[in-house]
Formats: sequence, structure tokens, C-alpha cells
Amino acid sequence: MKRLTLRGRVVAASVGVLLVALVALSIGFNVVLDRRLDSDASSVLRNRADAQLATIDFPARGLHVEEPPNDAALDHQAWVYAGRRPVEQPAIATPAVRSAVQSLIGVRRSVERSVGQDVRLLAVPLRDAAGGLRGTIVVGVSLVPYEHTRRIALVASAILGLVLLLVALLAVRAAVRMALRPISEMTERAADWSEHDLHRRFHLGPPRDELTALAATFDGLLRRIEAVLRHEQRLSAEIAHELRTPLTTVRGEAELALDGAAPEPRLREALQLVHEEAERMESVIDTLLASARAAEGATVGRCDPVGPVRDAVRALAGAAQTRNVEVAIEPAREEVIVDAEPAMVSQAVYPLLENAVRHAASRVDVSFTPGDDDVVIRVADDGPGIQASDAFEPGISTTGGAGLGLPLARRLARSCGGDVEALDGAGRGAAFELRLPGGRTGTDLGPGRP
Repeated sequence: MKRLTLRGRVVAASVGVLLVALVALSIGFNVVLDRRLDSDASSVLRNRADAQLATIDFPARGLHVEEPPNDAALDHQAWVYAGRRPVEQPAIATPAVRSAVQSLIGVRRSVERSVGQDVRLLAVPLRDAAGGLRGTIVVGVSLVPYEHTRRIALVASAILGLVLLLVALLAVRAAVRMALRPISEMTERAADWSEHDLHRRFHLGPPRDELTALAATFDGLLRRIEAVLRHEQRLSAEIAHELRTPLTTVRGEAELALDGAAPEPRLREALQLVHEEAERMESVIDTLLASARAAEGATVGRCDPVGPVRDAVRALAGAAQTRNVEVAIEPAREEVIVDAEPAMVSQAVYPLLENAVRHAASRVDVSFTPGDDDVVIRVADDGPGIQASDAFEPGISTTGGAGLGLPLARRLARSCGGDVEALDGAGRGAAFELRLPGGRTGTDLGPGRP
């Protein structure tokens, strides 16, 4: 289940609270209205009973009902009984109402009773001056208007609540969007500056509210990142500079030994290897310096990546032969070019090839996939595979090494605008993709590159 964003959580919480409040208010309003309507119906019944009582006299025996003007309105839904003998009753009444009236004759105190949801009755005992029970008055009132009012109020409160909820939802969304827009903009700008321009700052002054506090935090974070990168670049440059002299000395001594008296074959082979490795180390140092310059925004060159990749394969030819691993380069079907120095390409792909040769069972395949904006160099082996999530963690190595080759390859690729990704092989070997900016040049090389 997809988690809500901060904006979604704030809107959901606000609307949820409003929904609970509207439901509570609607229920409370309808409960109060229902009780009020019940009270009004009872009040109407009492008034009718009092008006009917005012027309009754108590002679020596029985009772007498006077007929005032407009008696029809008074006698509507009114029953007068002397004992159980009807004195007055309406001409029209439903069987259910008649049955209820019959059950109320002879009550000794006032009693209210509802007949379904349409009629409510009130029975009042008739007593003479001495307190003797002479008869019963029963009056009724129709509940239809009250029920109609209840239904209208219920529907109206529901519609009003939905309208208010919708309006509140739109208002809260707009308010939250406007409140979070500066934060989103600041986050995007900070992310862009961290990638391209670490010298930029927000400079909103001392923290006064949440936004200025966030800006101050971003400024401090960018400042620390800039300091760390500057220190790393300086350290890399100093290490590279300090290593140049001893490497030059080692290579020079190896050249002198090779040019002097002919050494025995085994010693000559060792000196040749020392010379080649010294040259490769110098190339690595030059690449690291170029990477540092690229990180500072210096311009980089362009090259055909096939040649540098072949150089990296040749540098690993001895290790591949020792492990009986075949390294095959799939010919590119069209000419490609990347925005990177040849040494940068060679040093970025070298750790990938070295890792593949070390873990392959018998074969390593290298291929080129050109696109419109980049070129993908894929290095795949038929070994046991590797966990993609752990491939670039420094210090993690399954063969006892330092585990720094793959992180270095990614760093070199990113220094020139590319990247390195590991693909899960699901037990079918490991595969790495070196992605560099560039693309196809439009020249078709036919079935294979010469």
C-alpha cells in the first residue's frame, strides 16, 4: 500500500477531524430537533385537552358538553366519554386509532400513546368537584408534519455536511499546497545545488520560523558537503602528487634495468611487469586527478569508448588466462562516442572487468548499447552472481579484497555525468552497466566493427 505524502497526511487529518465534527454536530442537531418536535406535539395535545375541558360541565349525573362557536375545529380528533359511553367523537378515524382510544377509556391519570408514526393520543380523566371520576377525554394530533420536518432536517444536514466537507477539502488542500510550496522549492533547489553548485546558499538570515530554520539547516548542510568534497579533492590531488615521484622512480629504474645488461628471462619478465603496472598506476593517478577536475566543473574530452575498453581488457589478459576465463567484446554495429577522456573510460570499466574475471566460471561478455543521450557498456559474467544492493558498499568483498573497485568505478562514472548500476542476475551471473553521456554518431559499421 502506497504511503501518503506529508501533504496527503495533513489534508487527511484535517478533513478527518472536520468529518468527525460535522457528524457529531449533525447527530446532535437531529437529536435536539427530534426532542423539540416531540415536546411540541405533546404541548399541542395538552392545549387541545385543556380547551376541551373548558367546554364540559358536570350536572348531578353524567356530564354535559357545551357547543362553542367553531366547534368543528375543537372536535377534530377529540373523544369525550361519560364512563364508557361516547358523548362526542370524530366522524372519521382509522381502526387502529379507535382501538387505541378504547384502550385509554377510564384512565386515572393523563396518558400519552402513539399510534404508529402517524398519530399521538392524550387521555385525560374527567373528575367532578368532589374528585369523582365521571369520564375520559382523548385528543389526538397528527405526527405527519413533524415526521416530515424530521426527514427534511436529516437530509438537509447531510447535504450541508457533505458540501461543507467538500469545500473544506478544497480549502485545506489549497492551503497546505501553498504552505508546502516554499519547502518543495527549497528542497529542489538544495538538491540541484548539491549536484551542480555547492557554493549557492539561501541566505534567509537567522531562523525566525519554520521556513527560515529549514533554510538555515540546508545552508549548513550544503556548507558541510562543500567542505567534505573540497577536502576529498584536495586529499586526492595531494596523494596523486606525492605518488607521482616514487612511481616515476620505479618506472625509470625498471626501464634502466631492461635497457642494461640482458637479465635472465624470469627477471626480465618481472621487470617488464613492474614497468607495466607502474604505467597503469600513473594512468590511475591521472584519471583520479581528471575526476577531481571534472567534479570542479572543468571541461572533459570526448572519445570512442571501444578503444579504452579494449585497453582495459588487455590489461586483464594475464588474470583472465590464469583463471581460464574468456573475455569477449561484442562488436558495435554503429559508431558511438562518449563525453569522457579515454583514460577515464578505461579506469571506470577496469574494476567491472576485474570483478567479472574474478567471479566468472568461464566467460565474460562486454557489449555496447548506444542511445540518443548516452552509451551503455555492459559487462556480464557467468559466475554465481552478486547482490545488487551490496555491490557498491565500500569494504564489502566476497574474495577477501578491499571492496573498493566497484565504488571507484561508480565515482569515476559520475564525475563525468554517468553512472554504474548492478543488475541482479538471479543466479545467472553478475552484470554491470556503465552508463556514460554521449550517443551514436549515425555511422553504421555493418555486421561488425573491424
